[in-house]
Amino acid sequence: MGHNSPAGGGDGTPGNGGSEVYRLEAVGHVHIFNNTDQAWGDRAVYDMDQAVLVMTGTDMKMTTPQDILTARDTVEYHSREHMSVSRGNATLTTNDGRQMRADILVGYDRPRSGRTPHAAGRDAGGAGTIERVDAFGHILIRTQSEAVTGDRGVYVPDSAIARIVGNVHISRGLNEISGASAIVNMRTGIATLTDTPGSRVSGLVVPNQAGTGNKGTTK
Repeated sequence: MGHNSPAGGGDGTPGNGGSEVYRLEAVGHVHIFNNTDQAWGDRAVYDMDQAVLVMTGTDMKMTTPQDILTARDTVEYHSREHMSVSRGNATLTTNDGRQMRADILVGYDRPRSGRTPHAAGRDAGGAGTIERVDAFGHILIRTQSEAVTGDRGVYVPDSAIARIVGNVHISRGLNEISGASAIVNMRTGIATLTDTPGSRVSGLVVPNQAGTGNKGTTK
């Protein structure tokens, strides 16, 4: 469905009855795709003047050659800013199994070479490679061996490094440690609590998870 606005003349006067499309709307089993990326949802609205695509519905999903992005509430893509915003249990899963989840994920991508600013502003798709992801609220990172939770975070895919701050908890099996911030290497699966002035680190360590072993607490 297209929404039209009257086309004005070059001097600002009304045109000769023509019109131009300023918004596109798709409803029901929406599938948006280009040569590399795909997106699915129940409803999509693309504002051509602002170059902003907003998708809603159930089972929303966006895929690129590098990752899969899902969200419960909305998925937005701002072409001019090369920025995507996913709201509601937003989850980013890389093609090698690394995963980050939060209430809101904001991704900033590296534009594909050869695309002019004008073309990027009018194109709803083709996000390019993600350079950075900012995460807000109820963050959960899963690696091959650990789960890390916190309040806010930043993830850089090229280095596979995520920094998590605020009420950080790291769990591996029955072992748990807590602190104010952590660095997570999502490639190696190793999470490390980092020093923060005035903060306190505490932990629960189970020496022998396979057996009945004694539990020890470190602070």
